[in-house]
Amino acid sequence: MRNRILLTNLPTNVIAHILARLPAKTIAACKSVCKPWLDLIASPYFISLHFSLSRPALIVHHYEMFGSRFKLLDFHHSHGLWQKTTAKLDFSGLSPLPDANIVIDGSVNGFLLLRDINYKHEALYVCNPLTREFFGLPRPAGPLRYPMAVTHGFGVSILTGKYKVVRIMHDRELNPEDGTCVRVPSSSCQVYKFQARAWKTVSGPPARFVYDSRLVGIFLRGNIHWLVHDLEGFELISSFDLESECFVSFPGPFPGCRRILGSLEVLRGCLALCDNTDCENINIWVMREYGVEKSWSKEIVINKMQDLAGLSFRLVFALKMFDDGSVLIVWGDFFMLCYCGRSKSVEGVDLDRPRGPNHIEAIHHVPCFLSLKSFVPENVRVY
Repeated sequence: MRNRILLTNLPTNVIAHILARLPAKTIAACKSVCKPWLDLIASPYFISLHFSLSRPALIVHHYEMFGSRFKLLDFHHSHGLWQKTTAKLDFSGLSPLPDANIVIDGSVNGFLLLRDINYKHEALYVCNPLTREFFGLPRPAGPLRYPMAVTHGFGVSILTGKYKVVRIMHDRELNPEDGTCVRVPSSSCQVYKFQARAWKTVSGPPARFVYDSRLVGIFLRGNIHWLVHDLEGFELISSFDLESECFVSFPGPFPGCRRILGSLEVLRGCLALCDNTDCENINIWVMREYGVEKSWSKEIVINKMQDLAGLSFRLVFALKMFDDGSVLIVWGDFFMLCYCGRSKSVEGVDLDRPRGPNHIEAIHHVPCFLSLKSFVPENVRVY
């Protein structure tokens, strides 16, 4: 008993390193141990330390007609796929509507951009699922009407650290025969800054660019990226600089080509494009040097003839690339698959999905204890 050392008597930095390695639920419970621990866990030092040690995970969303389920999953691949549910998330307390339908439009530094797609009420929220803090964004100006295209992006400026939500909206004139866009009469962009708590209209993207409402912006290196095509059908990448609030564009891995089933993602810190246009293969391209057009490299080729023959053509989203060349993908919004780099085979991923018709989506997320009150103290609520 004489040599017994209480954990609370250890140096503060030692306690911080011990607590930061615990599961998030355990850390939250440790706030109740004593006031010094409560203050420590809320300190910028601990928040930064915990974030640096947090493993990137995936939020998997099962959504159906009358409800949704969200899970935070950690995946590993070593002689087979291994997954662990680290948390179950519930966003039902965000919306005042009983029939809200929440989807995730972005994840940055532990914060989520959530959208209620209920047909009567489309609303945006920013939330930290770890602290359960959230605030609602004011509704942007301008009516929504078919066949408008609306897409969002979420990111943070590298220089100023200001978080921003970007909303792109444009009218479309559609070909009555095949539904393709033949003209963009108008295009606009609005930016919401946390600190300003208001939408600001900025110069929009070129009117020849057609955005896909199914695809949200991908944040990387202070820019938000969308895969777009022009009125001739040629594909390129539209990038919005969160500091200058200006658009630029650059070609993808196949400039001057028409592609119809591509999606952007960030894999191992690089911009990546997953292309399912080819009849035989799914091709995953990676931009090895950001902003260098010639650095696009075809990293993974998944042969569809062996395990995926007969599936309908859908957008495929590459979620996570493992060290052995394996990769997690989502086919359309129907199911998750794992391509094994060693065996060159594809297997389904058991996600314990609810029975009945349902769909899935997934997004990268790194848990963080950073409080939203640091940015918008007046509007933050807890659900």
